[in-house]
Amino acid sequence: MRKELLGVFSGFPEHHFPEEIAERLRAELTDRDSIVFITACPAAYEQNDADCEGMYEMFAEQGLPYGMHTVLDQRTDPEKARELVKQADCIFLMGGGVCKEQLALLREKGCYDALKDSHAAIFGVSAGAMNMACQTVDFHDSLEAFDGLGFTNLTVSCHHDETDTWRYEQTLRMSEDRIVYAMEDRSAFFIKKGKIDAIGTICRVKNRELRALSEEDRKELEQDEFRRIFDTIPDQFDKFRPRYSEELFAFLNAEAGIGPGKRVLEIGPGTGQATEPVLRTGCEYHAIELGEHLYRKMKEKYGDLPNFHIVNDDFITHDFGDMQFDMIYSAATIQWIPEEVAFSKTFDLLKPGGVLAMMLTRSEYRSNNEALYEKIQALYERYYKPDIPYMHGKFRYLAAPEYGYTEVTRHEFSGQRAFDAEEYVAFSGTHCDHMVIPEPLRTEFFEGLRKAVLDAGDRIVFNDTYVLYLTKKPD
Repeated sequence: MRKELLGVFSGFPEHHFPEEIAERLRAELTDRDSIVFITACPAAYEQNDADCEGMYEMFAEQGLPYGMHTVLDQRTDPEKARELVKQADCIFLMGGGVCKEQLALLREKGCYDALKDSHAAIFGVSAGAMNMACQTVDFHDSLEAFDGLGFTNLTVSCHHDETDTWRYEQTLRMSEDRIVYAMEDRSAFFIKKGKIDAIGTICRVKNRELRALSEEDRKELEQDEFRRIFDTIPDQFDKFRPRYSEELFAFLNAEAGIGPGKRVLEIGPGTGQATEPVLRTGCEYHAIELGEHLYRKMKEKYGDLPNFHIVNDDFITHDFGDMQFDMIYSAATIQWIPEEVAFSKTFDLLKPGGVLAMMLTRSEYRSNNEALYEKIQALYERYYKPDIPYMHGKFRYLAAPEYGYTEVTRHEFSGQRAFDAEEYVAFSGTHCDHMVIPEPLRTEFFEGLRKAVLDAGDRIVFNDTYVLYLTKKPD
């Protein structure tokens, strides 16, 4: 799940936003009807009221007043809490308390899902910042990791100060089995549409080794965040992403012998573009989906079927226990996983003789309308300037034998799709690299695409080639 804007803050001991952070907030926070502060000290009412007023003043002094500001704590009626979260333009997870108590408060008030579904700007400071992570550690309580809200993949240690020897040692201990981002006060991560910006002094800590966060580190984080960008558009993704041909699945299911009694894993199903033809064989279908909104869409569509099973997690880090599969397959997903992990982990998860299937779609429309193609290419030359480069197009599908697999075979199947201008623009908006073209270029680009297709008779036709790579784990 990715929000419009996420902010991860360490702390503000002077009770003022540093100018670089304030400048970003002024640029982003244009809707300011309501801000909700969620406490990490649910029963400390006097402190919560004071903290709420103090934090609000930090926004107000930067010219960012809100029509309403309130604190959500133990006093808040559950129905009121849900409404506050649903209607907020900004949600601020406060610190000063225990991480797990803040998470428990959200669940107790019934606004956990409302927070996850919110399109507000969501910020966290100290304990609140730690709770924004998929996995977090509150070393004041325990060094055992626990699940956070899942907004970011950043496990952070706040208020980092190398002269604070106890805190410094806890951060090093945290890093023994995970990467930790040690944030000094007045520092921040901002995350928006796959892009990550870092402000202030932040260190990357791994295996007890601490060093300043580098530009390469930031880019690596950005690519990890980029994998989650589709989760911002679940409905659009579901409607416009290409499906695969029935012929491909008839061939695949026959080759792999998929049916009742067989266990299958789909990696990154999205919203089910390649799910149903396998699921309806009666196999024991499992899926792992990184995006929470995509995961929910899958549950909504298939959750009532007895042979359907799905988890919301990252394939790279998920522990499958002793499960093994007769087939593992991916539809335009495996290339987002580092090659060594993709092939090694799937190999370990397959039964002897099990099949690894990797599919993707190649499309062209030039042969159907050369003039339209030339117009669209000119638009790409002018406007296609994504903030984040797509770096996953060179995945070596044929490299599977280097990891123990048999020789890879390649199979092709054909299809066709036709869009009107509005549909084509909506489809183009599901491409990860198109989603991160900065404004105003993005709007101008999509308007140009719309006009080009309208001028071509309001129709663009794609000839699709569905490519299937197959390999096996030896018997």
